[in-house]
Amino acid sequence: MARRSVDPEFFGLHQGGVSCSIYISNAYLLLGRWIFPATSGLGNNMDPIILIAALAAGVASHLAFFRAGEHHLYGARYILAALSAFAISTTVLSHLYELSLRAATDQSLTIALCYFAGLYSSLVIYRLAFHPLKRFPGPVGCKISSAWFATYLRRHDAFRQLTTLHNKHGNFLRIGSNDLSITHPKAVQVIYGLGTKCRKADWYDLTYPRVSLQSTRDDALHSRWRRVWSTAFGDRHLRDYEERMAQYRARLINVLEDSAGQSLDMTRWFANYSFDVMGELAFGRSFDMLETSVEHETIKLLTAGSAALSSKLPMWFFRIMVGIPGAAKSWWAFLEYCINQLDNRIQRKGEGDQKDILSSLLKPFDGNDPKGFDRGLLEGDTQLIIVAGSDTSSTTLATIFRYLAQYPHHISLLRAELDLLHRNELGDYNFIELSNLNHLNGVINEALRLFPPVPTILPRLTPPEGLDIDGTFIPGNTTVFCPQFVISRGSESYVSPNDFIPERWYSQLDLIRDSSGYAPFSTGNYGCVGRSLALLNIRLVVARIVADFDIRSTPAENYLTYDEKMKEYFTLIPPPLNLSFVKRRVTAI
Repeated sequence: MARRSVDPEFFGLHQGGVSCSIYISNAYLLLGRWIFPATSGLGNNMDPIILIAALAAGVASHLAFFRAGEHHLYGARYILAALSAFAISTTVLSHLYELSLRAATDQSLTIALCYFAGLYSSLVIYRLAFHPLKRFPGPVGCKISSAWFATYLRRHDAFRQLTTLHNKHGNFLRIGSNDLSITHPKAVQVIYGLGTKCRKADWYDLTYPRVSLQSTRDDALHSRWRRVWSTAFGDRHLRDYEERMAQYRARLINVLEDSAGQSLDMTRWFANYSFDVMGELAFGRSFDMLETSVEHETIKLLTAGSAALSSKLPMWFFRIMVGIPGAAKSWWAFLEYCINQLDNRIQRKGEGDQKDILSSLLKPFDGNDPKGFDRGLLEGDTQLIIVAGSDTSSTTLATIFRYLAQYPHHISLLRAELDLLHRNELGDYNFIELSNLNHLNGVINEALRLFPPVPTILPRLTPPEGLDIDGTFIPGNTTVFCPQFVISRGSESYVSPNDFIPERWYSQLDLIRDSSGYAPFSTGNYGCVGRSLALLNIRLVVARIVADFDIRSTPAENYLTYDEKMKEYFTLIPPPLNLSFVKRRVTAI
């Protein structure tokens, strides 16, 4: 695989360069007696020229090899090569020059230390003084390594820390050795929008060579496979999905009714509902979390496996960690579950005419079992369906009801719209009619603005020629991202940006200064393909609960505390939201 252009990362990645140092230094040792017969460097005191050669090798390996290209896929190989080279060096020194094992080990270690001294001296000087991003502000530690940002994230709150750093340094923040966080609202369309020349950065290689629609960096594959995915979200399929979601909405409503006004953790119940729905729509079988009121073991694995993403460490680190047996047990167990669900769905592909997302993805194979790369792609997509379709919807529902409970006058405004609509025999509204309700859409948009489900990092790589963002030039081959949380809370984009004002989206448009940065589902060719399904689901749940129940917050609920306890892994992880629901009494006119 050809190396891609991006500055390399930190410690483990560079260990592979030890082999270069040791090979060069051992070559000197082999010729030492001929070139410097008096001081061959094989005694207790090594020849200084050997140490200088190791130091120079470190500098040269950084400038000639590690400084350019993507190396995150090869970290484990580099470490293995380094250890092998160290062992070979020790063996050569011990046997060929008849040194003791201790002396041979000490000399190999000295050579390696000199190599690292040269490599890291070159790396630090380059990144601070000569890197194309040297003029962009940011913490010094972040300029040296992208791993440094993790030191800010002890509370798993990258969205808060980025907000603080941007308030200090401005719209363009160097958050890593080759990474820029950009909060200028115009940057979103330039970096993510239609026609962008940016492509996905190395972060998307987390599970490589297994890829999915979301993680593939191959533009041609993405375009071809997105067309297949799009068939799963056409109008005909959405109508079918809506009918199948109704049973789970009914179960959720029954939970609220049975609570009889007692406090419920709605973060948990919205998660139960969302995962059950996606299990049904993805595999034809739910997780039964609404029925059992118990979190499915697989969802626990998903949460535990994705927790490591909260640290925002460089991709080479994750690639190494997932390769260590037992180090990512929960992550691999979750992937295994997804594979089993795919196998079960393939075995049932001839049963009836049930339409679900996987049936659309399997259709191009004309009844044949996918093999090789196609099989791996479907395995990745199975994982994507569960994560993207469930976490984001449940988080958005929790956010909406957090604000409706705090500002109940919005419930009255929603009811004024809803009470004019017809409901079917199950009590549900027509989802097409709901899509035209101004205040309902305003509430959803405002919740997505204040707490976007993916709040910070969706990294892209700028084109080799670089790009311009409102007069600021961004060098080529730079990893960039636009944190939605920070942009959405910025005064450049919104008046009173921290306030929940749904009317700004339809009747008070002057409260929006620049909407170009609003992209909670991302945008452009890589925008969320399931956006229409997510909004359909959210509208139906909000409408049904608001129409049928009075909502009250429990005395223990403190909304500022709720906000402060919000965490971020890759998506937002909301804390418990304790609310009570009392059946609404509608007075006949």
